[in-house]
Amino acid sequence: MNVSEWPVTLFTVLTQLSVGAFIALGFINVMGRRYSSARVIDRVSYPALYAIGPIMVLALVGSMFHMGNPLNSLNVIRHVGSSWLSLEIVFGVGFAGLGFAFAFVQWMGWFSPLLRNVLASFTALWGLAFIFVTANVYLLPTVPAWNHWTTVAQFFLTAFITGPLAVAVALAAYPWIRRSHTLSRWMSRRPMEFDSALEGRVDRLITRCLRWVGVAAVTLLPVELVVILFNFMRGTGVNPPEHAFQMGWFVTRIVLIVVGAGLMGLYLTRLPDSPADAGVRSRSNRRVLTLVATSFTLVLVAEFIGRFIFYGANNRIGI
Repeated sequence: MNVSEWPVTLFTVLTQLSVGAFIALGFINVMGRRYSSARVIDRVSYPALYAIGPIMVLALVGSMFHMGNPLNSLNVIRHVGSSWLSLEIVFGVGFAGLGFAFAFVQWMGWFSPLLRNVLASFTALWGLAFIFVTANVYLLPTVPAWNHWTTVAQFFLTAFITGPLAVAVALAAYPWIRRSHTLSRWMSRRPMEFDSALEGRVDRLITRCLRWVGVAAVTLLPVELVVILFNFMRGTGVNPPEHAFQMGWFVTRIVLIVVGAGLMGLYLTRLPDSPADAGVRSRSNRRVLTLVATSFTLVLVAEFIGRFIFYGANNRIGI
């Protein structure tokens, strides 16, 4: 693994995670309204919504160090019409700005729910366009290993797998957020007062959302494996890659994806409803949080390994 590729690796993986998490939250808001009230959905979605912003900002700041001097990033505005790289930075900053705007109006309670949903939908579409623009940065005819549909597919799969899993961690951590007066007050201008009936509905929605994430993980797992294997079996060009291919890292990535996404999906699809006994429910919450956090960590590490392998396949042809 080339240490010099850390900034761009962090940028691509974390920004795609942020887009996937935002879209997953949108799915929860749309589908959740069929089962729960807006008040319940807000309690479920706030923790994950406010975690996306810092992740996105961290990714953008990290990307600046890939340019040598961080001040060089200001030059992107000079080539927006002719450079995918310039468009990538513009779309990344735009997504961060739109996400912040949505989180702020949501926190303040401004505008109607319909207008906030319109803003959220536009932000999600902008995020998808951002991933597409990022993928096009690497569709270079001079780098055969990158210039293929598998690059676009892998970038979108990173978003659609890591994003929902990150949201699942926030959902599983909700019982501890609820008990923290500081966090609950920070999540909303109005204190999150305890209401046993309301919290029961929140717990049921969280359980249902975790099942949705589990189903998504099981569905996308074989898709990503097919894309990985298809890309691995392709030729890389006439010149040797920039870095030697490490079969050990490749196998490790496959194992982490299968164990992380597969185990979580298979377990959560069979997750029982919240027990009535407080002690049993507390132990169950700890087990779920441990499982979800472990699964997310394994999959995220696998995506970082995959991105390092991707950059290591830099094999230029021509002059």
